[in-house]
This record gives sequence, structure tokens and C-alpha cells, in this order.
Amino acid sequence: MEYDGVFSLCDNRPPALPPIGAVIERDGPVVRTHYGTHGEVIHGPMPEDDLDALVARQVEAFARRNEPVVWPVYADDHLAGRLRAAGFVADAEGAVLDCPIGTDTAELPGIGHDWAGHQRVAELAVASGPHRRPYAEFLADSAHLKHSSEVVLDGDRAAWLEERGDAMVVGGVTDPEFAATLVRHDWRLAGPHRGVRFLLAEATGALREAFEAAGMRMLTTVTRYRLPSPGEPARTRPIRRLFSEPEHDDIWKRFYEEFAFRPDMRAFPGIAEPAGSATWRIGELDDAQLDALHDIVHKGLRESVEPGEELYWLDWHHAGYRFDPARVDGAGPPWPGAVFPDGDYYIYLTRDLRLGTFGHPWEETVCVFGELLTRVEPELTAALGKPARRSEP
Repeated sequence: MEYDGVFSLCDNRPPALPPIGAVIERDGPVVRTHYGTHGEVIHGPMPEDDLDALVARQVEAFARRNEPVVWPVYADDHLAGRLRAAGFVADAEGAVLDCPIGTDTAELPGIGHDWAGHQRVAELAVASGPHRRPYAEFLADSAHLKHSSEVVLDGDRAAWLEERGDAMVVGGVTDPEFAATLVRHDWRLAGPHRGVRFLLAEATGALREAFEAAGMRMLTTVTRYRLPSPGEPARTRPIRRLFSEPEHDDIWKRFYEEFAFRPDMRAFPGIAEPAGSATWRIGELDDAQLDALHDIVHKGLRESVEPGEELYWLDWHHAGYRFDPARVDGAGPPWPGAVFPDGDYYIYLTRDLRLGTFGHPWEETVCVFGELLTRVEPELTAALGKPARRSEP
């Protein structure tokens, strides 16, 4: 496909993998992304007929989830007036700029899994004002973006970018003086970005002036229209991925200590099973029984935690998740993880370690402990048979 900067920004093809904790829905030419904290709209060519009804359906869909909405409009087309009539308020008009990528081969300092570096970028982002894509959202989607993202931190200057087709899209720049460095850089140096040919940015004010001075040209205008939620929106997404964060290290450290976790392919059981727990042998269950196991445990976990309390799902030596069990499944994103492991140890756990499950892949067992056992034991026994062992209170 020949490069089209505006199409790169408003391409309404849903991603193959939704962002972590988000739900993507299509309504004709409109694609909605529901993050749980807010919603975003992208769209293809909009019809003249029934446009008011189409806009009204989007307003209703986001209101139903209590999400404020961001709807970017490229150029001043007939949609802008319909959004204003529906209650949307426009941000200041910005410019969409592009240029071929530069030829500077000097290495830019990236971050990778350096958590302190990410914290520094977050501080710079807050101090430098609004960005096309807030850094907190960019960071939350790090697993979704994988190798198509880039974070640069050079002293007190930072930027974050995402690859869209053959364009590298600037999501944020904390210092306009950094703009020239980004324009000059050859983004093809990194293996995942070999197909990139253009740099694409949305900018206003001093940042726009800096990009234009560095050689970028204006393609069109963009205005972001915003509509508040009916009530106070959620502050966090339903699910957050954890991997290199201190929080992830801390919950694992406490689990090792509290449960005397001893990973081993032959020494069973893998933990000091807490008093008042029961362990079921899972290895010979059929698919229907495994489905029942997951359904019963998920329901029990949801009923066992306090309103607003989050759970952890941990996968030994892999990424884990922190999530709100009341906001997953149904209209929300899928429940993360599984009860019975398919290769490594799987654990559901509350932050205070008082209840959860421990799945042992080599012994082929699942231990259920805490208040959760009280809630699910009768159903698990009916579905799976009697526990293989107990740790009496």
C-alpha cells in the first residue's frame, strides 16, 4: 500500500491483539476501543445518511460503560458539527506532519525493561503537558505493542513512538528541542523497524514549530473531540500486565517466603500447603471437567474478594497480571490466565496472600486455600471428585 500519513493514523482495522485490559468493538465504519478508564474512536469514511444515529450509538455505548470518549477528526469535515451537536467539546486544532525518516545512525538511548527509566519518562511526561498518547497508556500497552514501539530517554528529554505500517508515529515528546533528533534519526537501525520509511507526528504550538523547523511538512489538521462520562470513571484498566515492575518482584518474593515455594519437577508438593487447604489431582480430567474447574474457581474468586479488591495471576518466569475480577468477562476483557497450568506454575492470589490457588504442572494438581475453598469445595468435589489430600486447619 502506498504511504498515506492520515490513513496511518485513522486506519479503522482493529488490531489482531487488543491492548491489555481493553475491548474492541466495531459499528459500521467506526471502531471503538474500551479501556475501562476511557474510550477512543477511529473510523473510516463516514456516511452522510444516518450519521446522527451512528454518533448517538457511540455515545450510548461509552455511557453504558461510564467511559469518557476521545474522538479525533482529521480535517474539518461534516462529522465535526455532528459531534458538537452531540455534546463533544473540541481541543485546540493540531497539525498532522510527516517527513521521510532521517539518515542519522547515532544510537539513541532506549529503555527496555529498565523500570527506573520508565519512571523517569513518566515524570517528564507529566511535567511537559498533554501528549498525543499519554505515556501511562503507552506503557500499559507495552505487551500489545511488542517490537513496534520505541521509548527514548536522553537525560531530561524523552519520546515514545509506535510503528504503524511504514510510518513511525510520535506519541509523545517531552521537550521540543528533542524534535530535531527524532527527525534526523534512521529508525530502520533497529531490526523490528526495517519497513519504516516515514516519521509521522501530531503537534501544536512550540512542538509543531520545532518539527517544521526540522523539516516536517503539514499533511492536514486534527481536532480531538472529548465527551465526559456520566459519572466518575474508573482510574485503572480492568487488567494490568506485570513483568519487570517492582510490584511483580515483590509479590513473587512474598509468595516464595510465605508458602516455602520450591520449584522442582520431582519433589512434591511444590509449596507448604496452608492449613485449611485442599488439593485436587487434575491430570486425567477431560475438557469438560477442566472447563468446570475454571468456571467454579473464577466464580469463587470473584465472590471471595472485597468490592474493588484486585487479584494477581502469576505464571512462573513469565509475565503476570493484576486485575479486578468484577470487571472482567461479560462485557469486559477476558479473565486473565488459567487455574491449571500448561507448562509452568500458575497462581491466583490476593495481595495479602490470604486466598487463592496453586497449580503444579508436574504433579498435575491444583491446591485451593483460604476462604476460596469454603466457597468452591462442594462444587469442585461434585465436578472433579474428592480432593487427593488436605492440610487440616
